[in-house]
Amino acid sequence: MARAARNAGRQAARLGLLAALAACAVIEQPPGGPPDFEAPVILSITPDSGAVVPDLDDALKIQFDEVISETSGGGLERLVRLSPRTEELSVDWKRTAIHVKPKNGWVPDIIYHVTVEPGIVDLRNNAMVEGRIVIFSTGSPIPATALWGTVLDWENARAGRLALIEAMLLPDSLVYVTTADSTGSYRLTSVPTGTYVLSASIDENSNRVRDRREAFDSVTVTLDSVVAHTFWTFARDTAGPRLQRVNRADSITAQLQFSLMLDTVPPTREMVSVWALPDTTPVAIAHVWPQSVYDSVAAEEAAERALADSVAADTALVADTALAREPALTADTAIAAAPPGREGPARPPGRQVPEQVAEFLSRRPPLSDVWYLRTVEPLPPGVRYLIEARARSIGGSVGESRMVLTVPAARDSS
Repeated sequence: MARAARNAGRQAARLGLLAALAACAVIEQPPGGPPDFEAPVILSITPDSGAVVPDLDDALKIQFDEVISETSGGGLERLVRLSPRTEELSVDWKRTAIHVKPKNGWVPDIIYHVTVEPGIVDLRNNAMVEGRIVIFSTGSPIPATALWGTVLDWENARAGRLALIEAMLLPDSLVYVTTADSTGSYRLTSVPTGTYVLSASIDENSNRVRDRREAFDSVTVTLDSVVAHTFWTFARDTAGPRLQRVNRADSITAQLQFSLMLDTVPPTREMVSVWALPDTTPVAIAHVWPQSVYDSVAAEEAAERALADSVAADTALVADTALAREPALTADTAIAAAPPGREGPARPPGRQVPEQVAEFLSRRPPLSDVWYLRTVEPLPPGVRYLIEARARSIGGSVGESRMVLTVPAARDSS
């Protein structure tokens, strides 16, 4: 009896404790707060756009609505850009803010552009998809000026997507920087009036610096209000174009590929020499064509071959005595009813470019790094040829080079 009473008492105590805990319980969100799917938002930037702040000493402050990640985009210094370009820029993370300041301080009477790129993320990896540009001055009035236009990647016949735009003000050498959009369009506003060396380069590695082999174009302009310019970019080299590869295209044609894009002025026969080895016997040259002319000639020759094949096929049908006894309409019907799939392969669709870019590109001939050499006599199998070429690049540099072409020996069909 005593043991039963004790067990009953313990059970009652447990029930009472659970009831008390339930009465005090409050339903709360799991640790870490509710799910957050919103990207960080810029609440303010100080100084704000349009401000004139003489004797500025404090860092520019970009304030967000939440804590942002210090490692956004591989480092916040990669997502904040200052113009005019400075050798050293301090970009400090302050949890919900970024502080920006040149290492040597703000220079008086300068118009500054601060660009915050998309890609800044919060602690839950939600990323900003739009950036912000702030333009302020440390004394000079902010003018209503603009440099704008289009960048064309002339080498590849397409828009200069995300091209690097640099405007160097003379004689101070202040460099204002921006980037083109995905269609190659650029716009740089509120920069001082004066003379600029304006350049555009295809920033292939996205390092915001024009590297030696990257395609570019430049022009000197005088800005008093608005200047519009279209860039035609291509790679340049003072060494001049050199032969990189020589291939046999057909029995009388060789393809010569160079290291640079070539001048759009068509080559002449005097610019190429060919000798048969080992005796260096001169080989007569019939034509030297750029890519565009060769494509046209090859298309005409293909059409002529197709026509000749068609005539030969019709002649064979008429010569067939069995078909010759049928009405002419029968032969025509037989040709028209040829099984599908016998036509040549469909040509691949051309590269799609924006309408405006296509219109710009139609104004100039396409660039090419290839010539086609056609000889008077066929190039016999198993013979080696020494080819010498003197070529001019689209940038104006001239190069001379030599290369050996080996025509493969004929295979033994036995």
